[in-house]
Amino acid sequence: MYKSGDIITYRDIPYTYQEWVTWNGKPAKGFNCNDENLLQYVNVVSFGTITEDEMHKRIDDYLDNTEHHKELTRLHHEGAAAYYAEKRATGDNYTGD
Repeated sequence: MYKSGDIITYRDIPYTYQEWVTWNGKPAKGFNCNDENLLQYVNVVSFGTITEDEMHKRIDDYLDNTEHHKELTRLHHEGAAAYYAEKRATGDNYTGD
């Protein structure tokens, strides 16, 4: 199998296998991906999964549904812009910080 820190590639997308000890001393393991090209159309910089099958499904989703994720990101940005515009219009200078 894998050892912690191994880099694995699926559909030309690299991800890593990690093992660690949780806060209560239990061993844990999982996979993490932070590929910038894969995640360019979503509002995350990395994601993790417990199983390799889950990792493959997430990578498949991001690669096979690019237009859908672009649209979700556009809607998210439009919603945030409208929220802050409404706050400014009522005299509230809240910026989310």
